[in-house]
Amino acid sequence: MQHIRLAVDHSKLDSKFDGYKVSMDNIHFESKQLPQRSCLRSPTNSMVSLQHMKVFSNDNQLFCNVEKCTESHEYLYRILDTGHIQELAYDKRSRQWKDMIIGNIDIGTDSSPAFPTGLIFTDFEFYVASNGISDISVHLGTEVMLKRTFEGAKGICLIEAKVIENKLNILAYSVENSEENDRKTTKTRSRIYWIVVNLLDFDCTSNLTIEKETQFIQNGHFETCTFSSDGNLIFLASEKPRVDGEQVTVLNHTWSQTGATIEVKFTLTGGSLSQEDVDLNVSKSSVKLAIQDVVVLNGTLGGEIDENDVEIAMGQTEKSLTLKLKSTSDKKWEKLIGLETSRMEKVENEEMGKMGASEEPMEECDEADKALLFYWVNRQSGKTIAQCDVSGSQSLFVRRNRDQPADFCLRHDVDGLLWSFAGPAPCHVATLQAFGYVQASKTTRLWSGCSPNNTMACIIEGNNRVLLYSQKVEVFGSLSNRKTSQTVNHVAKQHLLRLECPDPIRGVHMTNTHLFVATKEHIHVAELPV
Repeated sequence: MQHIRLAVDHSKLDSKFDGYKVSMDNIHFESKQLPQRSCLRSPTNSMVSLQHMKVFSNDNQLFCNVEKCTESHEYLYRILDTGHIQELAYDKRSRQWKDMIIGNIDIGTDSSPAFPTGLIFTDFEFYVASNGISDISVHLGTEVMLKRTFEGAKGICLIEAKVIENKLNILAYSVENSEENDRKTTKTRSRIYWIVVNLLDFDCTSNLTIEKETQFIQNGHFETCTFSSDGNLIFLASEKPRVDGEQVTVLNHTWSQTGATIEVKFTLTGGSLSQEDVDLNVSKSSVKLAIQDVVVLNGTLGGEIDENDVEIAMGQTEKSLTLKLKSTSDKKWEKLIGLETSRMEKVENEEMGKMGASEEPMEECDEADKALLFYWVNRQSGKTIAQCDVSGSQSLFVRRNRDQPADFCLRHDVDGLLWSFAGPAPCHVATLQAFGYVQASKTTRLWSGCSPNNTMACIIEGNNRVLLYSQKVEVFGSLSNRKTSQTVNHVAKQHLLRLECPDPIRGVHMTNTHLFVATKEHIHVAELPV
């Protein structure tokens, strides 16, 4: 497997950045009341995991058809509480709005467990909609050309949709609960759906059909995923994604000793196993064995071994895995594992618990995933072909692009670095000064992002405060730094806007010249300084 590193372009870092200067520019919102209300969703009492919180924290109920937008007009969309899809056309010159209904979806009843609705516009005038409950549909104008219902899903979230090589590729996911009673915790995992629809022989008089569907199981934390330029998948998660049905499960294991040879046999079930699925680390007195990232043996051995004489083999006629160790003596071992690492940790936790730990069952939010990696998954085999470890780098936001993979903004020291995945390796394309530090202090943050040209960053807070951060504003006249007395040509500015509306902001769209926000029954626009 290829291991990729993020190469920071130090020429795009400013070690002398002196903070944002408060701007006195008069930037304000113009508002228009709309006759219908947006379809807005909130988590139910059963949606309490970190992954559920992630779904709703990413909710953005203002959509855009970038391909249709021009210099003079912006085309935005809402999904209404009636299920209708509403187009809002904004004339930038006259500052006037026009609205029309272009389609509709079934949004179910209030009793249905549901995620936020979703809408993505693609090439060839197709758009993909999600009702947030169990349906993903493909539309052409007012006609529904394809509908996929995910039976048993307790909420479905639309991630991305793109036309790649004359095929419509759709990504969506749901969240599944699983109990682990032995640890008194409730765990979740994500199920990612990859749907491929062939458009090559499409006839407007007939409906579309699904050519291929692949489901991935994502344990641990799932941030998001996107399509690479060559049609592979890129996941950002704490663990490696796997195709559903290809997971290998250990039914049991036995061990025996013949002289100095220790043999451990694992009986397996499930999918196929390859050498790259097995990760083994040994020392003279310990062993750690993981199969498909699941640790199956871990701890201090019952005796010392020759760490250079270790064999591992997969069964030819049965699903099994055999580990052979060579003891440094012929002395009979009483146990294979003298003390399991998990038990060592449990003892330490119990000792700490005596200092005042609660007996309340742990929730998933009490545990944090320290690992965070990018995984490249081959579109043909479903196997992970490359990975990039970004553990310790907080994901600040993701910016979706119509023709290219999504851009990821990761925290680097105090800054936010914007990474493009359009090439064979991630490329550092821009730096948002001190954005990581700034965002960390916004505890009521609803949305963050930046303009397409990367010159303006934005954070929206829960009290309808909008913070804009101009990265470089040209200075006219003479201006010098008070500390260094050096003349400066550019400054970074912070702009504060407050939206005077009783309803909270639930949708955002940012261009190079305008910021659009949507509340329950209003649309608002502010012209940005350029």
